[in-house]
Amino acid sequence: MSRYNVFLLVHKGLRAMMYDTSLSLQQTDFAYSDVIPESIQKLADTLDIIDAHAGHEDNYIFNLLEKVDAKLHSDMEAEHVTDHALSSKLRTLIAAYNAATDPAEKHQIGTDICLTFNDFIAFNLTHLNKEETIVNEALWKHYSDMDIIQANQQLVSSLTPQEAARSAVWMMRSCSNQELIKWINGIKNHIPPPMLQMLMGLAEQELPEERLAKVNEGINAG
Repeated sequence: MSRYNVFLLVHKGLRAMMYDTSLSLQQTDFAYSDVIPESIQKLADTLDIIDAHAGHEDNYIFNLLEKVDAKLHSDMEAEHVTDHALSSKLRTLIAAYNAATDPAEKHQIGTDICLTFNDFIAFNLTHLNKEETIVNEALWKHYSDMDIIQANQQLVSSLTPQEAARSAVWMMRSCSNQELIKWINGIKNHIPPPMLQMLMGLAEQELPEERLAKVNEGINAG
């Protein structure tokens, strides 16, 4: 029987966001930008979202893990510390770039940003995979799907409207039709009407016409 993967949809969104930021950084002419490049703002936003995601996991998902596997919990928390250190290094580079005026210096800092973000992505992709494999296995061994779903519902309820909207945008962009249908059908009767309207508006905004028609059909059928 397939078990509930609490990480699946949000991790797809996080991966897509990191890929998009990486591509933007690679396309930036750092030395010749007269204004702060859009890619730098994307990077700052990505770091904020990843850091906040780790904090939400600590508070609502990893506390379940701590009760049943203290060693694994400690190992994963240590990885969050490493992740924060990489974020801090990138924020220092962003500040240095924003303060720089010499084209050669801006070019070098831009190069350092790209290389460091490569490390950040590589680390996070491995970390996310661990959560979806070894952490899930530990949770599934000791908790029912309903236990995990309830913890995730508490997490989602703790999000600010801005956090919820940003997360939903990237999930819309990165999940399959069936995943979106299952997600929205699973929550549509348990969330306030304005939030459901927000999600459907995002679907119209983010999905190509053909995909939107299929998703709407699946939601209406559910």
